Amino acid sequence: MKLSEGVIMATIDDIVKRAGVSRSTVCRFLNGSNVRTDAKKTIIEAMEQLNYKKQEIHKYQNIEIEISIATNFESFQGFSQIVESITHEADEKEVKVNIVKRTKEQMESVYENWDNSNSKGVIVVGKNKEDTIYEANMLSKYNIPHIFVNRIFDEPNFNYVSVDLGKGAYDIVDYLIKKGHKEIAVIGCPDKSQVDFEKLKGYKKAYEANNIKWNDELYYELEDMKDWENTVKEILTKEKKPTAYFSLCDSYAIKFIKIARTMEVKIPKDIALVGMDNIDMSEYTSPAITTVATPFDKMGRVAVENLVKLILDEEISSIRTILKHKIIERESC
Repeated sequence: MKLSEGVIMATIDDIVKRAGVSRSTVCRFLNGSNVRTDAKKTIIEAMEQLNYKKQEIHKYQNIEIEISIATNFESFQGFSQIVESITHEADEKEVKVNIVKRTKEQMESVYENWDNSNSKGVIVVGKNKEDTIYEANMLSKYNIPHIFVNRIFDEPNFNYVSVDLGKGAYDIVDYLIKKGHKEIAVIGCPDKSQVDFEKLKGYKKAYEANNIKWNDELYYELEDMKDWENTVKEILTKEKKPTAYFSLCDSYAIKFIKIARTMEVKIPKDIALVGMDNIDMSEYTSPAITTVATPFDKMGRVAVENLVKLILDEEISSIRTILKHKIIERESC
């Protein structure tokens, strides 16, 4: 401890000694990063016993996070996982959380009148392409701390945590090509979905990297996913069917299996199938789906950690985090 004007002042090293944890663990806690629950408890106890900067102990309690979600975000299991992990991580940090659904007009009004003197930020989950870009511009315009989850931007002032969606798509299509598949069908809505846009780019790059010309007749860009089922039926009734189908998400891969079954098309015997996301049902459908695993739980936790840093540390202007993905091999191909 250091003596300053007759007052005993505790240091980080004193906390390390009293708590019995490593210095790096204490520093991570003070910087807003996640630490084990038991370590967090002993650190706080040590800080209270040493009267160490009481504002440091309770600084997270003044932070508030808004989770901005789409009106239909419940339709995708991955979004629910993200929101659950955000709320769990925030609870661990004693950070307040509110879930909000806003129209563009409401966003304009709220963000225009945002009080940046408050310890408050926004995590955006599950928006379509148009709404994502609109909200990103609003948050950037009014300098509001924010993190987009599972979205990637080229603009340096937009913050996000995501997997590399294009690389994930590239890897799974390359995986199919290495297994001998050259006729791989795909369906997406790149004009409405930023996720579809990135994944379709990865699909094309895999073909280019393997010096294979992709078949225009098996590449479907839809204006509306309402046309998806009819497009699948069109693919499955072709005289010369593709040897594989790349589903941009597992939920549609599951639907593909059901449609194929009603049309007496067997997977993977008649057509191989892969997906992306690794939602729970992809493992338990028949056949189980080969897919690209996306760490949705970790995305939510990292989103909270990064947003807290943006709120507390004025020297950090942006945070862009890419998490690792991996291919999970199962029976569908």
